[in-house]
Amino acid sequence: MKKIFIDSVYNDEKSATIKEFTTLSPDLFNKEIEMNEDMGFCSILDTETTGLDHYKDEIIEIAIRKWVYHKKEHYLIKPVEEYSELNAPVKNVISEAITEITGITQEDVAGKKIDWNVVARLLSESDFIMAHNAGFDRPMIEAVPEVKEISASKIWTCSFKQVNWAKLGFLSSKQELLSIFHGFHYSGHRALTDIDALANLLLQGDYLKDILANAKTKQVQVDCVKAPFDSKDSLKACGFSWNAPRKFWSKLVSENDLDQMKTFLADDVYPSGRMTAEFKAIDIRDRFKA
Repeated sequence: MKKIFIDSVYNDEKSATIKEFTTLSPDLFNKEIEMNEDMGFCSILDTETTGLDHYKDEIIEIAIRKWVYHKKEHYLIKPVEEYSELNAPVKNVISEAITEITGITQEDVAGKKIDWNVVARLLSESDFIMAHNAGFDRPMIEAVPEVKEISASKIWTCSFKQVNWAKLGFLSSKQELLSIFHGFHYSGHRALTDIDALANLLLQGDYLKDILANAKTKQVQVDCVKAPFDSKDSLKACGFSWNAPRKFWSKLVSENDLDQMKTFLADDVYPSGRMTAEFKAIDIRDRFKA
């Protein structure tokens, strides 16, 4: 898959042509459609924050774009509404490091406030919500009382975790690098630009099909409690993530792959035979929660 896109950006002199992405094509917005039972609404969402801790950090910018999508064929059809706003943090200040990443300063957000009623409406009208790293954005959204309940009732999807980018030949799941592999670059880490660049990426393949197929697959959370320290490299290579607050390695796996995972744990992580890993079935609406 990667070779198809890499070949498409080379010119006759074998140098790559990477186009700058600034906004979605006007043809998408002008597309004439008639809603029918095969169409629904979804939202692509991104947040910028004062830091990585959803318990203490705050959202300083949000962007949501609602799309019409095809329920059966699983592809984006037309963007129909957007909301983007800066937000002045109450308990935090925007550090120089965050400004360097996002381009947002304390002065930029002065007097700005997100209208959470608009956010709640857009989320409520969506069949599912997508973010490129839903494991970060969902806890941040659900830390906001005004939208916690509606978000918690929704299916969240993740273009970072729910596409097997490595299997497709892409050596990184980072959105900026995936975009370059697909022939475009953009000025990242402003919320609206990020979600539109993600949509532009999804429109270039059957990635939404992969995401929704994964979303419908029963998942089990594997928590490697009391895993030996020297197993960390094996766990990391297998796609486990470190849960710092609870001090163990964790991963979501398909129920179909659970037996294979247990064999891996027995052979590579708990070879003494004292398996202390914990397994918990995850409801489709509980994916990517804190």
